[in-house]
Amino acid sequence: MNYNIIIVISIVICAIISLFISYYLALLIVGENSGFFKAVQLIIAVISMTTFYAPIKHILIKFMNLNEDESESK
Repeated sequence: MNYNIIIVISIVICAIISLFISYYLALLIVGENSGFFKAVQLIIAVISMTTFYAPIKHILIKFMNLNEDESESK
């Protein structure tokens, strides 16, 4: 499998995870009726995207038996 496809898959998985985490944490922290709900949800989504992206990408690369160095040199 191509390295670029693995990157796209890991971004999609990360975005789905971040969507659920940010919604429920923002709901827990400020409540849905608050004016800061979307701002808090955005901050949590950015933090969770940066946290989960690298491990998911690493797991997918190991699972697909793809060398990152070989794919970048092509």
